[in-house]
Amino acid sequence: MDIPVSVSVQPGMSVISLLADTFGMPQGVPVNLRRSLRAVSPGYLSDAAGTLTSTGSFHIPSLLWIRGDAGGETIRHETQRIAETAPQALLADIGRMYDGKVPLIWRKVVDSPSTFLLAYAAMARAVWKQLSGTWQRSKPLLEREIGRIGVASVTGAMASVLADLSPRISFADGNLVLPANTPVAAPVALRRLTLTPLVSGTRACVARVDADGHAHIGYPLAGLARLLRGTDGEERTPSDPLALTLGELRAVILRKGTQSVSMGTLADLLHCTAGTVTYHCRQLEQAGLLCRERQGREVRVCRTLRGDALVDALS
Repeated sequence: MDIPVSVSVQPGMSVISLLADTFGMPQGVPVNLRRSLRAVSPGYLSDAAGTLTSTGSFHIPSLLWIRGDAGGETIRHETQRIAETAPQALLADIGRMYDGKVPLIWRKVVDSPSTFLLAYAAMARAVWKQLSGTWQRSKPLLEREIGRIGVASVTGAMASVLADLSPRISFADGNLVLPANTPVAAPVALRRLTLTPLVSGTRACVARVDADGHAHIGYPLAGLARLLRGTDGEERTPSDPLALTLGELRAVILRKGTQSVSMGTLADLLHCTAGTVTYHCRQLEQAGLLCRERQGREVRVCRTLRGDALVDALS
């Protein structure tokens, strides 16, 4: 995939992910957090906002998107902007989403847009209040992630990063495959990709594609599970640039691939199951860093020239 890829730190995207979870689209959010957010969500909003997740994706008008700056200071201003949005502007935005043919499921929002805007803004503020502490604690991991994406971008390892963003996203043969229900403004060619790490849930996925071909993808921040458990202090940051970029297991596999090696041997060396090795080798193969071939009863792997170049660059 030969398009510009950048990383953007936007706490508002994590707020969007938590709103999606609150309204019925699971994001791998801790149970206690989910319960507390649903408890403070007004009954009207939970009912009306079901329209936003009815397609299996958090499909919202552009006016309701929240971004926020890296420190999170602008979240309050953005939610206030939503609360003060003219009802007619929201109705026009919804109309554009559906080319003027708004589904009946949006009736509760269309019938009372002012009430919906106020409730949505208040709920977004409540979500940020719950999330802000986690966001502050995530900053070392966010800095590490920015470095990881940067290294992948300049060393040609971006394909491997994209292949492992989220269980709901895949990357194969140079194609980034988003969930089938990802909101897309119109059928357009992908021209730019912005990655946004999320601190909402371990299965978080927020994606949309603008009319100009700019895709925005929110994915779980690496190390998030430990952070949410409150054990982020135990997180060990790899000192090896290759492991930082690909993950420790894949870095070892790639280094062992200097000569043809069997999958069974790799499983023994890495003390993991054959299925785990197969999964990671497949991802490296799709990224063009490794090749697999069957020799008799064995499947053997070997680094490609591109894999050699990456290992050399990060050694």
